[in-house]
Amino acid sequence: MKGFKAVVVFYSMALVLQGCNHIAKSKDAMMDNKIQTKKKCFGRYEVELPDYMFMHSGNYWFENFYLEIVRSVKKERSGIEKDWERYVKKTIAPDMRQGMSSFGSKIAHQDMKSDPRVIMEYIETTNDVSSLSSLYLFRTFYLKEIKERKEWLVIDGKGIQLQRPLSEDQLRQQVQRKLDAEMDDINKITYKPYPHYAPGFCLDNEYHYYPGRLEKNEFYHMVWHSKREGSKTFLSVDVENYQKGQESKLESRVSKGKLLQLFFPSTTVEVGGMKGELYTSRDKSNPSAREFQWIPSHVETGNHMKPLIKIAGRFDTRDLPPELRDKVSGEELAMWVLGSIKMRKGADEDIQMFAQ
Repeated sequence: MKGFKAVVVFYSMALVLQGCNHIAKSKDAMMDNKIQTKKKCFGRYEVELPDYMFMHSGNYWFENFYLEIVRSVKKERSGIEKDWERYVKKTIAPDMRQGMSSFGSKIAHQDMKSDPRVIMEYIETTNDVSSLSSLYLFRTFYLKEIKERKEWLVIDGKGIQLQRPLSEDQLRQQVQRKLDAEMDDINKITYKPYPHYAPGFCLDNEYHYYPGRLEKNEFYHMVWHSKREGSKTFLSVDVENYQKGQESKLESRVSKGKLLQLFFPSTTVEVGGMKGELYTSRDKSNPSAREFQWIPSHVETGNHMKPLIKIAGRFDTRDLPPELRDKVSGEELAMWVLGSIKMRKGADEDIQMFAQ
């Protein structure tokens, strides 16, 4: 039995060392061949990517709002507020059509002078007998001006759900409280070019969000693509925090990783301060490309330092300048990128301050 344990320990250490050796070799390959890279900031983390990659999408779900940063930023122009108002009204118009189960929905509040601008829809839920009939539902939409950049952010509020019945005064007070909470958080989005050591979340290399507390729910999904025409190179990163009591939900999310561990060989690699398993495969149609997935070995509910991080990607050396394509492999590119993902300095200040 002792011999078996020793073999297991030796094999585990070999996997860790194998991952370290791969990272060291990939760093050497990248540096020796002078591949141009740039650091990107997202959420609590940073990553170093080849300079031909750009943020294709960045979706953030927080306690009080949802933001797709790539598509939310709008340049200043005359009529932008009217355009946004028309867009929101067009979005909610189907809810108000006769014959729809939500017929009777209406704009409950609109303020084009507030900061941020706001339109709130009341969704009628009492037309049909359903679980929704026990709720008051409101959808919220925001337009925030960033004066120093002459830009605007288009943001969706988390929405408001309240249990029926409430008196008119109670309903008004509770809706106002939740509306104020959403607006307060949205106003904590600031222009803060990276690099910086500010606590909280990078939305991209220019915009930043810090609510001044520890967010109960933080989930973001990022995708970077290659600028090269026809390239299928990409990197996808999901970061999701689970609260205590959500163990079964977390277990269902990591089940795919356990399935991979049963059937495929892996390399232990550290990403963002967490050890995990890296699975790579060759692209059958393209010998210069490598596909990969990374899944953490250990995730904890209620621990913002150990969220569920899932990474998938595909790197093709044909994206590199012609003189470098035979000098760096797809595996080395992948290992370099994974090894560069780290929690941004200062990003855990709220975790240290507010976590229990």
